[in-house]
Amino acid sequence: MKRLEMAGFDGAVVFSPAPDGMLGPGKTGTPKERLEKLMTYVKGRDTLYPFYFLDPTDEDALEQVKLAKEAGVYGYKIICSHFYPWNPQAMEVYRWIAEQHMPLMFHSGILYDGINASGKYNRPCEFEPLLSVAGLRFSVAHVSWPWTGECIAVYGKFNAFLKRNPGGKAAELFLDLTPGTPPTFRKPVLTDVYGNGFDVEQTTFWGSDNVAEGYNWEYAKRIRERDEEIFKELRLSEKIKESIFCENFMRFMNNN
Repeated sequence: MKRLEMAGFDGAVVFSPAPDGMLGPGKTGTPKERLEKLMTYVKGRDTLYPFYFLDPTDEDALEQVKLAKEAGVYGYKIICSHFYPWNPQAMEVYRWIAEQHMPLMFHSGILYDGINASGKYNRPCEFEPLLSVAGLRFSVAHVSWPWTGECIAVYGKFNAFLKRNPGGKAAELFLDLTPGTPPTFRKPVLTDVYGNGFDVEQTTFWGSDNVAEGYNWEYAKRIRERDEEIFKELRLSEKIKESIFCENFMRFMNNN
């Protein structure tokens, strides 16, 4: 919490350890062990929001998400490392999550996972079938770098469909601004996000892609200050900047 404060924040999302083998070789524990580690870590910290990291293609994926909800998680995290987002079994998991009115965070874009050829699973257009999951609130991280233009186009499709089908009848897509974009790409990407004419002011939120244990506050502060300078150059209002750093994520979690 002290490191968060030094970076300029008072809270953060904390993911459980990834499922075994998802991000490389090695054992991370059973689903129950990973969940217990997560809930122990955030215990007593109201502004640390636990998200359970799962593989929705596991045979017991539905049992895992139900157990995680009972334990008190705020939402879920998925990386499509070996399956498409629209995998039929995964879609059943998303429908259950939507029925619980809980949020779901996806990785999107190129994935630095060694020799695994996973990019094809994480292109923005592969998320289009999630439009059919009524009431789902989900985010895609890194503005899907390097497919940022495709990501913005897909966002536009979701946004237009949601406006025509209000009242929880369609999925809502949020853009997670967590850098995946290298420094030279950052300003062009944020310019595209906030200059495209789509309604993004209430559906974009910021992240640092950091680690909980040994949180690198210097890195988080540096990239926050860099993005704040870009927001200033883009002439974003103080209200929009407040939404990016706090309010939009709280709405994503359905806390307001």
